[in-house]
Amino acid sequence: MVRLRSFGLGCLLLVFTGALAMNETVVPQWQPHDFAFASDREHENPFAVPFRAIVQTPSSGAFIADGFFDGDAVWKLRVAPWEPGIWSLRTESADPSLDGREITFRCAENTDPAIHGGLKIDPEHPYHFIWEDGQRYFLLGYECDWLWALDLTPNGTSPDGIPTVDRFLDRLAANGFNHIILNAYAHDCGWQEGTTGADDYGPPPAFAWGGTNESPDHSRFNLAYWQHYDRIMNALMRRGMVAHVMIKVYNKMVNWPEPGSDLDDRFFRWVIARYAAYPNVVWDFSKESNNEPDLTYKRDRMRFIRKNDPYGRLVTTHDDEREYMNGSYDDVLDFHSDQHHQDWHAETLRKRTAQAWPIVNVELGYEHGPKGLDDFTYGVVQPPEEVARRAWEVCMAGGYATYYYTYTAWDVIRPEDEPPGYAYFRNLAAFFAETNWWRMKPVDELARITAPGERESEIYCLADIGAEYVV
Repeated sequence: MVRLRSFGLGCLLLVFTGALAMNETVVPQWQPHDFAFASDREHENPFAVPFRAIVQTPSSGAFIADGFFDGDAVWKLRVAPWEPGIWSLRTESADPSLDGREITFRCAENTDPAIHGGLKIDPEHPYHFIWEDGQRYFLLGYECDWLWALDLTPNGTSPDGIPTVDRFLDRLAANGFNHIILNAYAHDCGWQEGTTGADDYGPPPAFAWGGTNESPDHSRFNLAYWQHYDRIMNALMRRGMVAHVMIKVYNKMVNWPEPGSDLDDRFFRWVIARYAAYPNVVWDFSKESNNEPDLTYKRDRMRFIRKNDPYGRLVTTHDDEREYMNGSYDDVLDFHSDQHHQDWHAETLRKRTAQAWPIVNVELGYEHGPKGLDDFTYGVVQPPEEVARRAWEVCMAGGYATYYYTYTAWDVIRPEDEPPGYAYFRNLAAFFAETNWWRMKPVDELARITAPGERESEIYCLADIGAEYVV
C-alpha cells in the first residue's frame, strides 16, 4: 500500500507502508527527493531512533545516507541521485517497521537550467570552483545570517508561504549574487541585543531545538523551524544559488549542545541528513570558528561532516586564520574562508601562496545604511565605493569576495532595500563573466611602473600569459 502526501516543498513524497509501488518513481538528476516511511510503533523520543539506508547507484557502488524523523510518525530519506539510471535503497533501523524497506527508482537526466550538480574544486585550476556538470562558477557572496527568519512564525512558515524570501532572493539573483552565506541557527547579536524593532529577528520567532534557548532540549528538534528551513533551501536551489550553511556560530548567543557530546553529534547528523542532498550546499563548520580554542574538536567536527555526507559537498570554516596558515586544515577542508579588513590584495596573495585552493574573503567590509556613515547596526561601516574597492582588490589577486550590508547581514533585516553596493558588485561579476578568470593568475609585476625616486605604483594584473590580461 502506498499513501501520497504533499509536504509543500515542490515535490511529491511517497509514504511506503507495505509493498513497493507499481508505478515507477522518477527522480531528476541532482535534485533532492524525499522517500517517506510511516511507522506503527510508539517512541518516547522519535529523534533518537536510528534510521538510514544503503543506497545503490547504477554503476558507482553504494553509499549510506542517514534519514530523519519529520513528524506524524514519518521518517524520511532525502536522496539526490547524480547518475541517470536505476537506483535502489534498503532501509536500516532499530524500529522493525522501518527496517528492511526496499525501493527502486529511476534517475532521469537533469533538464533544470538552474541546477548543475554539486559545487567542486576545479582540479585543473585549483584556486577556482566548477560545477559538477562542468559549468563555471564565479563566486559572488552575500552574507545574510538570519535569512531563514524571514516569513518564519512560532509555528513555522507563514500561512502566506515565503513571499518575502522570494522577493529578496530574486533581487539578489538579479544583482549577480550566487553564494548566500547563512547560519543553520543564530539567536541574537550582542551589539543590538533583544528585539529592537519589527525588522529585528534576534531572537528569532522559532527555536531550532525543543524548549527555548534559555532552557533547551537538545535531544529533540523543532520541526516547525526545520521544515521552514527546508523551504529556504529549496528557494535557493531553484535559483541556482549556493547555500553556504554555517552549522555553528560562536558569537550569536546560541546555547549549543556540549561540544563533542552525543547531542552535538545528533545536531550535526541532523543538519547533514536534511541538507546534504541539496546540490547547492556548501558546509561551513562555524562562523567565528577562531573563538573555539580546541583545535582537536574543530578537526573532529570537520571529519564528522565529511564522514556523514555521502555527496562530498565542499567544507570550509569561517575566520580561523592562524589554523589555516599553520596548515591545520589542509587535509580536512576544501577552501579558505578568510576575514580580513586591510591589505586585501596582499593578504589574498599571501594565502594563495600558503595553499593551492580557492581563497574567499567572506567578510571584507560592511556597507552603511541609506543615511550614510552614521546609519548602521554593527558599529563599523564603510561607503559602498570602499566596499566595492576592497572586493576588486581581492578578485584581482585571484580570490573571491562577499558583500555585507548593515541591514541584511545579521539579525536586523530590511530585504526591500537596494543599496548602491548591489550595482557595484553586479558590475564586478559581469566584468569577470566576460573573461576566462579561472585561467588567469595574479602577476602584478607585469603592470608595475616605477619612475626613478618614486614609490612603486599600485597596479594589479591578472593574466593568462600570451592570451588575456586584466589590469
